[in-house]
Amino acid sequence: MGTALTVQNAKLPRRRERELLAAQYIRMSTDRQQYSIANQMALIAGYAAEHRLTIVNTYIDEGISGLRINNRRGLLRLLNDVQAGTVDFANVLVRDVSRWGRFQDTDESAYYEFICKLAGVKVIYCAEVFENDGSPISGLWKNMKRLMAAEDSRDKSAKVFAGQSRIAGLGYWVGGRPGFALRRELVDAAGKSRGFLEHGHQKALQTERVLLRAGPPDEIAIVRWIFESFVGGIEETAIARELNARGIANHRDVPWNLQMIGRILRNENYTGNTVYSRTSRYLRQRRVINDKSKWIRKEAALEQIVPRKIFDEAQRIIGKRMRHRLSDDELLKRLRVLQLRIGTLSHNRINRAKGSTPSADTYERRFGSLRNAYALIGYVPDADYRYLDTRSERSNLINRLAGEIAARLPNVHPDLIVGRAGGCLELKNGSFISLRVVRCWEHSRKHCPVWTLRRGSKPRPGVVVVVRLNEKNEQPLDYILAPIENLPTRPLILTETAIAKLYRQRFRSIVDLIRALKRRPKS
Repeated sequence: MGTALTVQNAKLPRRRERELLAAQYIRMSTDRQQYSIANQMALIAGYAAEHRLTIVNTYIDEGISGLRINNRRGLLRLLNDVQAGTVDFANVLVRDVSRWGRFQDTDESAYYEFICKLAGVKVIYCAEVFENDGSPISGLWKNMKRLMAAEDSRDKSAKVFAGQSRIAGLGYWVGGRPGFALRRELVDAAGKSRGFLEHGHQKALQTERVLLRAGPPDEIAIVRWIFESFVGGIEETAIARELNARGIANHRDVPWNLQMIGRILRNENYTGNTVYSRTSRYLRQRRVINDKSKWIRKEAALEQIVPRKIFDEAQRIIGKRMRHRLSDDELLKRLRVLQLRIGTLSHNRINRAKGSTPSADTYERRFGSLRNAYALIGYVPDADYRYLDTRSERSNLINRLAGEIAARLPNVHPDLIVGRAGGCLELKNGSFISLRVVRCWEHSRKHCPVWTLRRGSKPRPGVVVVVRLNEKNEQPLDYILAPIENLPTRPLILTETAIAKLYRQRFRSIVDLIRALKRRPKS
């Protein structure tokens, strides 16, 4: 018919098309079955079908607490994608407010939602009774739900602590990794042994319990030697040095140190008692050392390794040392006198000093580091140790980069294997993506910025991503991608010109780097 209406262009306008696309965010902290990933997806799919939305992307955090955003790679990837402006959806579908997070500060939850709103992406809570439309009623409902989610976490935390306290009072182990020469034994509801748990293993059934047991005889002998040596007048540092010299390994596969010996000397488990709640970290906040009145102790819970008399003598020595410890002012005064006497201070020089100057470990424990103590007495060492202050920043940079790569490459295992030089991610084909951060420094003779590249003492097969920092060491300058064999075996100082000649694959952004990693052939 000539007068009939015809659709000239069946394709929707681009903006309208984007408004009908959505991503879904799923989080499960294994607290309730109703929050399983399958249940959340089913509910969100029903909401999307009812409102004619097409789900084009999925972000998942599985087995992750909603108290903090740390380690929530799914949410972090969502926020990064939204801020980068690379998403083609205009909505994020979430089951309810608690799945977005149980942040104790409701402003934090609102902040992450506001990041999406600024980018033109709307967060929709599919199972809530209110529409997230920005109205005053919606705001009241949403804030109340955020408060309820936070309160629910606090209530659960109190119940979990009460349950763990009751179990600890019965003599079962509810702590983390046991100390040296101690093992965890799994028992069923009838008390029958089901074997010993290795590091990282946990019980599978609610009715199962864990008991603390004495370890192998050779490790027990080492613990007894540590106590006898300390009571005999040998200090912790000397004990650690002797164990390392004898090549004796510990349960953490790291060299023995003063802190590790100190923890053994203060651990009441070696007398046969279990002690719970010495420290607490309520709702993943700061770790707090509890008063002894709050400790939960069960005597004769395991075989005695160290005689009570020797343990008590060790505690007497530690207590006496704490009571007679020098004040901060006195410690600094003695360090200043030593500096004026010998001129240059270092860890070894302080330990070798004769007289009344305490050990370097004492200054590190009291002031956090030797450099902090140096600053308080006005001493400036010849070497520049400012790079030590930025170790945590470089570690965070490695973690962020690993999270980005693991989230965007499907053939990468998500867990970062931490190493001294940085870390690496394992691929499903058995190779690795090693991650390094290299600082910029000025060459004393060439008077130009240089970077030191090295392969590392234990390189893993695969490729390496070298994050080169700018001249102020504040931001990444670029990302170098190369086979691990292309890095020098020994430290090599390179200028900008040399790096440009040796390494062609250099990228200014993480997005370009990940795009290049995706293009690499998969073996």
